[in-house]
Order: sequence, then C-alpha cells, then structure tokens
Amino acid sequence: MTALHDLIARFARIGATDDGGVCRLAGTARDKQARDLFLHEIADRGLVPRIDAIGNLFGVAMLAPASTDVVMTGSHLDSQPTGGRYDGVFGVLAGILAVEAVRERCRANPGAARRNLAVVNWTNEEGARFQPSLTGSSVFAGALSLKDAYACSDAEGVTLGEALAAIGYCGTTPLEHNPVRYVELHVEQGDRLEQAAGDIAAVSGAWMTRKISVMFEGDYSHTGPMPMALRRDALRAAARAIEALYQEVARETAGAHASAGRISVYPNSPNVVAGRVRVWFEIRHEAEAVVSAISDRFLKRIARESGEIGVGISIAADERRAGTVLDPGGVALVLSVAADLGFKAMTFKTITGHDALAIQKSVPSSLIFVPSEGGLSHNPREFTAPAALDKGYAVLTEVLWRMVTAKA
Repeated sequence: MTALHDLIARFARIGATDDGGVCRLAGTARDKQARDLFLHEIADRGLVPRIDAIGNLFGVAMLAPASTDVVMTGSHLDSQPTGGRYDGVFGVLAGILAVEAVRERCRANPGAARRNLAVVNWTNEEGARFQPSLTGSSVFAGALSLKDAYACSDAEGVTLGEALAAIGYCGTTPLEHNPVRYVELHVEQGDRLEQAAGDIAAVSGAWMTRKISVMFEGDYSHTGPMPMALRRDALRAAARAIEALYQEVARETAGAHASAGRISVYPNSPNVVAGRVRVWFEIRHEAEAVVSAISDRFLKRIARESGEIGVGISIAADERRAGTVLDPGGVALVLSVAADLGFKAMTFKTITGHDALAIQKSVPSSLIFVPSEGGLSHNPREFTAPAALDKGYAVLTEVLWRMVTAKA
C-alpha cells in the first residue's frame, strides 16, 4: 500500500541516523516533530484531535455519534537510540490509514457503525530516556499515576513532566469516549513468524519480566598507586554480576532470556577506580516461577561475590511484570480475519513489552504481529517487507471494521 510506505518513509526522516536508523527519544525535539506530524496527518483526514495530560495523542473518527464507546488502535512514535523505522511507528501509521478506511466503509454503509474509532500514539513506550517503559499507556489504564509518571527522570535529572511541558505536550483534552477495545499492530521483533513462513500472529499474551536495577557501592581511589588488594572496585563487581546473570540463566536450562542493558558508572573517569555503578538487569520467561528462581538466585550470588571484594549492593528498582493474557475474543477474531483473507496465521506469546499489555489491564486488547526479517529489532537494519506490512494493514482494517460494527 503506497500511502502506508510513504508515511513510514516520511516519519523515518525525523531523527534519521547516518546508519539508516532512527533515534527519537521521548520528550525530545524529535519526538515533538513526530507528534506534530501525527496531528497534521489526523487533521488532514478530519479526525478529532485529543491530547491527555501524559501526552497520549488521539485522532477520533465519529462513526456513531450517538454512542460514547470507542475502539482504539495505535502504538508509539518514540524509539530506542538505535531504533529502526518500523518499531511502533508501523502500528500508528497503519492505524491512521485503517481508521480512515473504516470510516469510508461506514459512509458507504449508513447505520453500520455502532461505536466510534480512534488512532493513538502512546507516550514513552520504549523507556529509553525515562523509566518505566509503557508510561503513557500505563497512565491511561490506571496502573501508573500521573504524578509518578511526571516524576520519572532521565540521566540528566530532567523529568518526563518537564520534558513534555518543554515540547508543549502536557495536554488538557483527554479522550472523552469510553474505550471498549484496543488493537495494536506491530512488527514481531523476533523470528518465529519468519521461521514458520507465517504472515500474521494473533498474540495470546506475554512472558513474565522482572527488571532489576542494582547499585554497586565501592570506594573511589586512584587507578595508579592504590594497591590492587585494597581496591573496592564497583565496576569489577558489576562486571562479575553481568557474567553471573548469564551463568544463572544457562544453569536453569529453561530457555529464559536475560540481559544487562544499561550501566551507569561514577565518576566515570579513566584515572579513578569506580566507586558507584548502577546496572539495569532483566530476566524474561513464560513461567513466573522460572523468572523468580533465576533472579532470586542471581541476587543472592552477586551480594556474596560483591562482598568478597569489598563492594556492597542495594536494589534501586525491582519491577515485576506478570505474564499477561490478552483478550481471547480478540485472538479468535484476528485468526478468523487472517483466514478469510487467505493469510497463514499462528498464535504465540510475545517476549517483548507492548502498550497492548498495559491497556489490557483496563480494556480488552489485541496484538497483531507481522514478520521481522532475521528477528532484528532495536537496530537500524530492522526490516519488514512491504508485502508483509500490507498484510498486517489489511488484517487490522478488517478487524477494526468488525469491532465497530459488531452488535455485541
């Protein structure tokens, strides 16, 4: 679909990097550019704009003015520092076009629509600059307070509330309709569809994730004269902990995924033994018991091993995201639509976090995947073939049509 591919290319120019990727962190000037363009696109299509206090953006199509209900679709426009052009953006832009297509179909079938339809861009899905991730959707779902969301700060001490105010996106016009369904279209960010030669995945739920931020407290000293045996090197303890995490995952032999994705070192000087280090760890598995076993064993181990070299540890943050079950009715509908369109569909759980998982806490939600080439994501070389994108758009459009016209 030419319009979809043109839109993706247009948004990819905002925050474009030299290696072909996109860097568009939440609350930055580039985020503002993307948001401004989103509002321009929905205005061009006659959708009603709404911006809530956490900066979530909505474009509403009034298909059934007598109804207060609305079906929502969308994703996010923010990216990772090493982002590609499809992650999140695909769902927002396909959502804009799908809402437009459903509206035109409703105009051709007067009285068919029983509820309204909206496309949404959720604030700070990625969590690259501000933690936690899924911020805007979590506030919308009532799982995170606006006060706590505003207070999230980046590495420079700037809060999300300050950043949104600076770019003019602390909104005052919340969505006034009653959300009854949410549908998110996304690239898979894995290779299961590709390996199975599948077209569409109706995601049934998500793995459990535990995100632990650990502080390693040693002491500062000169890297030259301080005797090796007397050093309390926090960075050495952190390095040991990173390797320990991989060893504990391998020891469990359960197929868990884990990483140490971010590290902060103080004073971060080449001539000073690091006295304080913070590392962000995460462990993922379908079974909560597996995540708990690995993470609990890991924390006990690093406390012991760090203590052996004079470094203490403390837990700065410990977030447990339970495995989520997405709306079974939505899974069945996506599979039915895919079959009707002649696409090969499958069902599995997502390993990654998505706004649909946050919204499911208050609104029945569906998540649709299309293949990612090589399973590559959070990488400038992220790629999904145009034909695969088109199939996802076709499924999304038909799913939304059936949702807004369903009698129940």
